Amino acid sequence: MIIRIPQRTQDDCVICTLAMVMGPPYSYERILADSAKYPKVSPDGKFLGWWETYLGEEGFEGMYCQFDGLRSLKDYGGAILGMLAMDIPHLKRTHVVAVDEFGVVDPADNAPDHVALSDYVQSRMPDGVVFHKEWLAVRRRPIKAPAAALRSRGVSQFLVSLKRIFLKCRIVRELLQKILGRRHKAVK
Repeated sequence: MIIRIPQRTQDDCVICTLAMVMGPPYSYERILADSAKYPKVSPDGKFLGWWETYLGEEGFEGMYCQFDGLRSLKDYGGAILGMLAMDIPHLKRTHVVAVDEFGVVDPADNAPDHVALSDYVQSRMPDGVVFHKEWLAVRRRPIKAPAAALRSRGVSQFLVSLKRIFLKCRIVRELLQKILGRRHKAVK
């Protein structure tokens, strides 16, 4: 289960979420210091997902999955956690939260430790929040020796888990496309 790490500034939700997803020994302070090594904005002014590189360099594995795959986290008993981003248009900000098998852990001020995913999504809708279509699935424990780990059972189990989540996401997406395709044909 994720232990909530509250934000200390308006702009440190990624630092807090990384600390929650990566777990000890990755504290807020360590990730904040490490983050200084990574550019946050591209030369053309676009925001960079520096945490993807950071996670990889620290031996964590990650994969982007469709939003509906978040519901599958409960099937993995905390072995896979998520980073979910959302846009808050009226504040002109993006916010990032952690997700585990128990729900969403929001680092924002005064947020509870855990909120069920469906309750969290529903509670944010009146604010006009737009959730990103994909979330980052992250294996909780880092791999100490990447080459040897690729041959290990732990990594292969993780990859099987990610494939299951991805398959569930793909099945849901294909089903929605079929349904929407039928509706679209019916409208013509």
